Amino acid sequence: MKNKRILFTLLSAFLTGLSQHSYGLGFLVWFSLVPFVFVIVKLTSYRDVFKFSFIWGFIYHLMTIYWLAQNIGTIPIVAIFSMLLTVFYLSFNTLLIVVIWYYLKKYYNKYNLFLIPIVWISIEYIKSYGLLAFPWISLANTQLDYLYPIQIAEFTGIYGISFWIVSLNIILYSLLINKSTKKIYLLLGLFFSPYIIGYFLYNNINENKLDDLNILLIQPNIKLLDSRDYSKGKELLNKLTDITKSAINNNADLIVWPEAALPFHNIKDGKTFDYIKQKLLINNDIKILSGDITYNNNKVYNSVILFDSKGVQTVYNKQRPVPLAEQVPLSETFPILSSINLGVANYSSGKKDVLFDLGDYKFSSLICYESTFPEINRRHVNKGADFITFLVNDAWYTHGLEPEQHARQSIFRAIENRRSVLRCANTGLSMIIDPSGNVIEKTKLNTESVISRNIKGSDYKTFYTKFGNVFAQLLFTIMIVLILKTLFRNEKNI
Repeated sequence: MKNKRILFTLLSAFLTGLSQHSYGLGFLVWFSLVPFVFVIVKLTSYRDVFKFSFIWGFIYHLMTIYWLAQNIGTIPIVAIFSMLLTVFYLSFNTLLIVVIWYYLKKYYNKYNLFLIPIVWISIEYIKSYGLLAFPWISLANTQLDYLYPIQIAEFTGIYGISFWIVSLNIILYSLLINKSTKKIYLLLGLFFSPYIIGYFLYNNINENKLDDLNILLIQPNIKLLDSRDYSKGKELLNKLTDITKSAINNNADLIVWPEAALPFHNIKDGKTFDYIKQKLLINNDIKILSGDITYNNNKVYNSVILFDSKGVQTVYNKQRPVPLAEQVPLSETFPILSSINLGVANYSSGKKDVLFDLGDYKFSSLICYESTFPEINRRHVNKGADFITFLVNDAWYTHGLEPEQHARQSIFRAIENRRSVLRCANTGLSMIIDPSGNVIEKTKLNTESVISRNIKGSDYKTFYTKFGNVFAQLLFTIMIVLILKTLFRNEKNI
């Protein structure tokens, strides 16, 4: 029996992790949790709860983010160690889910199976906040190949998709242990409901759109080793400006350069700005959006800058530096920690949401890792962003799953807010996504590329844009109420 439980746990975690791979395997998660449910419903001690939930969490997260060990920006042993440390930390998400459910099961045994989706999504939601937040591993991200069902993110955000997935598994498990026609109908109804709803949402997108804009996305494909070789600074700047100059057309409204487009230059530097102006802006009334490093009051920021021939117009400072790679957690509270450098630098965190102006348009521009956070994108659209841009540098990963996983999550940001999304990545994958979630153009990895495309902006605000994660917050509230009821019940029994 013990070996069977371990086998079921490993099988469930492996299949669920495999569903996160971008090879059309998202359907696996529709049933991959069932073996794990078979295990946890039979557990009789917290010791076993800890053991099996941690095993599941470790294998699932290892399967999902193994690519951390492929980081070419550090030595292999450090990359492997950081990957294992991250997987170990994330495994406690699963442990927390099962522990809370197991605790509640004793008090609500009759409905205990229905508590699993509530607890699972509640923990997935709250773990997307804080210093070490990581929404990257959400179950919802497995469904990005299926455009119709994920359209409900316009109302529920990604947490509605995760709830659907876990609920499917629970009803399927219930059907397997106690077959009935009613449960078959319930399973079919639950499965097809998002498809039906999504079909109507997809074909009835609000048409409150603004006039076309012509956008140029420049993917310079600057290799990581080249970006660390100071002797190549002028060469890389020339490469970037030459690609851009050859792509500029008379109708272009905005040029977008990626994060780390200028590894050895600063646009606020007079010589660099004058050089770019002479090559690109003298005869062009055009704006350029670019990643840059900025300095303010002894603080260093990973930033986005919008500039034209008159100079820098607007600056946004990244609010979510990557923990340990771009910032040591708590280093701004405890300055002594700022001397530790485990990655690119120890950047400060930006504090403000910023919109950029482009004629009658306003748009947001977030940096790399921030594209995976629904809330920060929602805030910018709620402030008036007509479209969304992401400036990205995935040069740390020249192959494997990371670039694809990272890029695909931008699809949710388009659907949640019904905005066009422009993703400009240094080495790829750059893409343009329409408000329905369609990837209408996409570059290849590790290539020098240009995307020239007309897009439409929109000032329509979805339910999700206006009200945020109320679905997840409702589930979290239910979970807390159920826990509090057990505590009051215990007090009465004393």
